[in-house]
Amino acid sequence: MNRAAIFLVALTILTVACKTSGPTRPAALVTAAASPGIVKATDYVTDEAKVIDESTRKQLETTLAALKERKHIDFSVVTVRSTGDKSAFDYSLELARERKKNSFEQSPSGLLLLVAVDDRNWHIQISNNLEKDLTKDILTNLSTPMTDSFRQKQYGEGILKYVNAIIAKLDQLDHPAV
Repeated sequence: MNRAAIFLVALTILTVACKTSGPTRPAALVTAAASPGIVKATDYVTDEAKVIDESTRKQLETTLAALKERKHIDFSVVTVRSTGDKSAFDYSLELARERKKNSFEQSPSGLLLLVAVDDRNWHIQISNNLEKDLTKDILTNLSTPMTDSFRQKQYGEGILKYVNAIIAKLDQLDHPAV
């Protein structure tokens, strides 16, 4: 009988303590970060990660606008901290599709460079009609100066180098050496 009385008293104390202490949240839920949403790539340069200085951003904007005017190729650059639970490929593909859908002037050719700083990852999306001239091997070889700059945390400089290298390659294809 003593055991039963002790058990009931302990159960009553636990019940009252649980009701008055309020809800508890597991630590894992408190520290879990929400997956970042897809940014809107509305300009030539969308620097969500805040890694491109103003001078470099203006230079990129001018270069990319001139490319669109001259060759009708829409090239945009997007930096983010992270792509969350999406791969850089999937994230950049979604950005490129959204950009094309919302573009006032449809360009037949397009490129979108995504740089995910905290993920230490990047990907470039290119339209189908540019794939024969800008193969994966060419794009990878052209990226070496960019990735070297990234290792030194000079993201703007690296992006500018890569953009200029791609544009130079596109210019070279139009005017083959004689």
